[in-house]
Amino acid sequence: MSKGRMKGSFLQRARSRYRTFKKRHPLRRTAIALGLAGLAYAATSAVLALAGAVPAAPVFPGMDIDNYYAWQIVFIMPLIYAVWILASGVLLALGTRGCHRSDVLVRAARAWGGPLMLAWAPWAVQAAFAGLGMGQAEWVDILSGPGVPQTLYLAIYVAAAAWSVASFVRAGRSIHMKSWPAAISTGLAASVVAIGAYILFVR
Repeated sequence: MSKGRMKGSFLQRARSRYRTFKKRHPLRRTAIALGLAGLAYAATSAVLALAGAVPAAPVFPGMDIDNYYAWQIVFIMPLIYAVWILASGVLLALGTRGCHRSDVLVRAARAWGGPLMLAWAPWAVQAAFAGLGMGQAEWVDILSGPGVPQTLYLAIYVAAAAWSVASFVRAGRSIHMKSWPAAISTGLAASVVAIGAYILFVR
């Protein structure tokens, strides 16, 4: 068998296994995706900690601002999974009976994971600049004045929040089936848990 045929056969088998995994293990796949999001946040936190950065926004009372990013490396992964479980619990508690827990967990993970990665984008940019030697004062100066950078920065977080609310409402809709009012109230409650935790702890 030629090398080209061997390579094509290997890629075909790999794609087939991925499709099988995607169909058979949606919960495991979404859990892994959230874990990768946690690793992305932990990596940017590590870069910012090494650069000596401190949160520009107020932190949760009682937490050390000077070493906040170092601590965030540790707690960001448990926080992401805890929010996932709590938001899923809200969907289940306010949903109709007969919902499969695994289905709710999958939908909650998607509603939480996508916006989470969108909100990570400004973090990645800041960490990249910090890794190249930009001081925090320079970064704050770029974002403090009105202009394109500030507008884009805020727009990303607004878009992530809106995406999260819409995704949780859709998840609520899948649980409540025909009841839009119930879906909206359930989705809003779950999104408050997710967005609230992000605002309180993630810097």
